[in-house]
Amino acid sequence: MSGLTIAGLQVAIGLAQPLRDCSLSVAPGEVVGLVGESGSGKSLTALACLGLLPAQARARGQIQLGDTALLGATESVWRGVRGRRLAMIFQNPMSALNPFFSIGRQLLEVVGAHFAEPRAALQLRVRKALKRVQLDAGFADKYPHQMSGGQLQRAMIAMALACEPELLIADEPTTALDVTVQARIMRLLRELTGQGMGLLLISHDLALVAQVAARVYVMYAGRTVETGPTRELMGSASHPYTANLLKAQPRLGQFQRRLPVIEGQVLPATSSPGGCVFQSRCWRATELCGLQPPPALSLRPQSRVECHHPILPTLLAKELEHG
Repeated sequence: MSGLTIAGLQVAIGLAQPLRDCSLSVAPGEVVGLVGESGSGKSLTALACLGLLPAQARARGQIQLGDTALLGATESVWRGVRGRRLAMIFQNPMSALNPFFSIGRQLLEVVGAHFAEPRAALQLRVRKALKRVQLDAGFADKYPHQMSGGQLQRAMIAMALACEPELLIADEPTTALDVTVQARIMRLLRELTGQGMGLLLISHDLALVAQVAARVYVMYAGRTVETGPTRELMGSASHPYTANLLKAQPRLGQFQRRLPVIEGQVLPATSSPGGCVFQSRCWRATELCGLQPPPALSLRPQSRVECHHPILPTLLAKELEHG
């Protein structure tokens, strides 16, 4: 099994730069969360890992799957990686699956592209993949419109797992699912990582990520602005943006008419800030924040934060009461 490493990833599309500096890693058998507001660059990061960026996109930096360099890889390299070593679960299974072909036929095409085996052996792989996601063999004959949302999501996971990849990227895998089905999907993904597969879980739901991820990366305006072990980061965030995200999460037993919001707008992808990308929305910002990019600091073991004025753990509770 190989891990995933992204270092200094930048993506420009025309005059826009939706990814400014993304760095993260996922070890074999590890669950890592990537969180942030919509438009922060999470899904674009996933597409870059799979070589699925728009044709006009220009990418710089480094993406490694084990010893294989993915950024700028040839199509022959991608044929051996995409689906076989690295797979992805997309947000909307109905739009990702072909409505004109049965689930079994679509799964057969996936395994047939990577394994030169007799048809009977490929069909066995299809049945095994369906069984792993708790779908019986009869679902191979069903079409997407004949299945529920939870069944479709499991079928997509089966397709992603059919070739037993080393790493799985799950982009909002439980969107639009009820809480019961959501719990089943996440339990399934946790069980699979126990078999050595790495998982990058992309979500805007911090509570969901906190349940399953060992480490979390927080992304804002195309940058990974904070990372650390999940329990520590959720309990004592150092970046003001992360602290605001945590403050905006609904909490069991707390009844509020309106949840707090982060005032202001996300920095446009077409802008070129000279300082911190969050400074226009930050209550801790000073003149320095608008003039110089923030330093990368490590305030705790295995943690990193990009901020001129990070929140010290002992001050977090007081800071969250601000405003």
